[in-house]
Amino acid sequence: MPRRVRPKLPQKWHVPNEPKRWIIWKHARGKLTREKVYWISTASTRGKPHAAPVWGIWKNDNFYFETDPNSPKGRNLAENPRIVFHVQDGMDTVIVEGTTEREKSPRKLRTLKTEYVRKYAYKPDWSDEQHQIVFRVKPKIAHAWKAPRMHRTLVNFIF
Repeated sequence: MPRRVRPKLPQKWHVPNEPKRWIIWKHARGKLTREKVYWISTASTRGKPHAAPVWGIWKNDNFYFETDPNSPKGRNLAENPRIVFHVQDGMDTVIVEGTTEREKSPRKLRTLKTEYVRKYAYKPDWSDEQHQIVFRVKPKIAHAWKAPRMHRTLVNFIF
C-alpha cells in the first residue's frame, strides 16, 4: 500500500489541517479500479506531448492498457517510458505519474484478458505484437482530491 503524504501548502492559503478530510487509499484505489476510460499523457524524447483516452485495468497497484505500437502513444513510450494517467472525474480525481514497461508474461496477459472481458465485454487479441501490445504502468506517485475545496482533501500517495 502506498504511503499517504500531505503536500506542503502555502500558509497564506489558510487551509485547515484536518486529516479526517484527506483522501484515503481505499477511495483512490476504488476510483482507479472502477474507471472505464482513463486519459493517458505521453511525450516524445523531444518533448512533444500526446494525450489519449484508453481502456485499462488497475490491478495490484499497477495499471495495464493496450495500444498499437505504431500509434503516437506506442512510439512515445518506446522512446520515453514516463507517463501520466488519470480518471475522467475532475471533481473527485486521481492522477498517477509513473513509468511503463511492456507486459509480456503469458500468465499475466491471460489474467488481463479475463479482466478486459469482465470490465468491457471485450476480448483483446494480443497475438500479433506488430498491431497490439500491453503496457504496465509502475506508479511512483498519485495525487488525489475532491472539489470544490480540493486543498482540504488533497493528498499524494507515494509508491
